[in-house]
Amino acid sequence: MNFELPILQLKNITKSFAGNFAVKDLNLDFNVGEIHSLVGENGAGKSTLMKICAGIYAPDGGEILLDGKPIRFAGYDAAQKAGVGLVYQELSLLPQMSVAENIFMGVWKSRFGLIKWKKLKEEAREALVSIGADIDPSLLVESLSMAQRQMVEIVKVLIQNPRIIIFDEPTTALSAEEATRLFTIMQGLKKKGRAVVFISHRLKEVLQASDRVTVMKDGVKVVTENISYFNEEKIISLMIGREITDIYPPKAHGGGKEIFSFSSSVNRFGKSVKFSVKEGEVLGIGGLTGQGQDEMLESMFGIGDYGKPAITLNGTELKFDAPSRAIASGIALVPQDRNRQGTFGILSIQDNISAATLKHRQLLGFIRRREERSAAFDMTKKLDIRALSPAQECRLLSGGNMQKVVLGKWLLSNPKIMILLSPTSGIDIGTKQQIYHLIRDLAAKGIVIIMLSSDMIELIGLCDRVLVMSSLNFRF
Repeated sequence: MNFELPILQLKNITKSFAGNFAVKDLNLDFNVGEIHSLVGENGAGKSTLMKICAGIYAPDGGEILLDGKPIRFAGYDAAQKAGVGLVYQELSLLPQMSVAENIFMGVWKSRFGLIKWKKLKEEAREALVSIGADIDPSLLVESLSMAQRQMVEIVKVLIQNPRIIIFDEPTTALSAEEATRLFTIMQGLKKKGRAVVFISHRLKEVLQASDRVTVMKDGVKVVTENISYFNEEKIISLMIGREITDIYPPKAHGGGKEIFSFSSSVNRFGKSVKFSVKEGEVLGIGGLTGQGQDEMLESMFGIGDYGKPAITLNGTELKFDAPSRAIASGIALVPQDRNRQGTFGILSIQDNISAATLKHRQLLGFIRRREERSAAFDMTKKLDIRALSPAQECRLLSGGNMQKVVLGKWLLSNPKIMILLSPTSGIDIGTKQQIYHLIRDLAAKGIVIIMLSSDMIELIGLCDRVLVMSSLNFRF
C-alpha cells in the first residue's frame, strides 16, 4: 500500500511524569488515507502520546512534524486549528448543556455576536444524522446514554473537519451495530484523504478496521507493521511479552444453594423481571443497549425506580431507598463510567480507595489517616495498581489502573453483593485477565456477583449463567 508523505511525524518523542517515563524516544508517522491503530496494555503510553499529538501535553523531548515542517502546539486549540481532532476516551461533554451546544462549543453559529439557535440545532441534527445517530439536539447531554454521548463526542470533533482524527477508545460504550457504523465513518474519512488514528483494546476491531498497527509497551514502540503481519495472538504476545492461553478462569462446579433473589413489578417495558443467583456463581446480564439492564441493576443500589424491586440475600429481605443505605446493606456498584461516577479524579488513589468506608476509620469525626494509608497501600498491592504511590492523583492513571481503584474502593467495604457494569470496558487483555480472576475468587468466597457486559464472548467465557434482556422478553 503506497501512501504520500506522512502528514504527521513524531521523532524521538519523550514524556515523563514525576521522573517516570510515559513515552520514551518514540518514532512514529501517520499517513493520509490510512487507518493506523495503536494497541498496548493500560499504561503503555498510547493516550499520553495522542495527547501530545493533540497539544494537550507538551513533549519533554523530540520533535513533531506536520506536513514535513516542525511544529509545536501551544495547546489543544492550536492543534485543532492545525487540523488535529481528538475524540476523547474520557468524554469532554458538559452534561448540563444541550447536545447542540456541546457540538458547537467554541465555534458558535452567530451573527453580530448573537447565537443563531435555530441554525445551531439544524446543523447539529444534520451532523448527527450523517453518522446515523438519532439524537434530538435539544436534549441535555446528562439525559443521554453512554453510547449516545460517545456519538455526540464523535460529531463534536468531525464538524471541525480535521485532517488528522484520533479516536481514543471510541467503541467502549457502543453496541456492535454502532461500532460497525463508526467503522463505516472511519472508512469514509480515509477515502477523503484524512489520517485516522484508532486506539482500541478490542483486538478484533483493530484487525477489522486497520491498515497499519503499532504495538506499544512501557512507553516504547515494539513494532509497526501492515495489518497483514498481525493476528490476535501475535498482537497479544507483543503487547504483554508472553502468550495467553487460558484467558478465562475455571467456572464454578455444579449449582450451589440459592443465596440471592431479585424481582420487580411491571417496568417501563410493561414486563416484570425475576431471577436468582446461586452460591459460587457469576451471573451475567446481556442484551442490546437500552433494554433496561442499567436501570434494573442501578435499582439494586437505590438509584431510580425499576418496578419497585424486592431483593433477598440469604433469606433476608433487604430494604433501602438510597445508595447510602444500599452500601450499609453490603451492596457495591461499580459504574460504567469510572471517570465521572467511579472516581474523584483530582483526589489521590488513597482518598478514592477509602471514599466508601470513611466511617470505618473515624474517631470523634476525625479520620485516622495512618490506618487509611495502610488500607490503601495494602489494596494497591493486592490489585497490582501501577502508580508512583497511593498519593498519586487518580486522574493520572491509565484506564485499567483506574478501574482497579474503583474495585479496590468497594472491596474495602467487604461487600456481600457486587454489581459490575461493564467492568472491563477500555481495558487491555492482561488487566482484563486479572479482573476475571478477581471476580471468580470473589464469587468462590460467597459474594454475589452480577455483571453487565455488551461483550457476549466475555459473558459466555466468564459467567455461569447469562440473563439476556430485551424490551419484549428476557431469558437465561
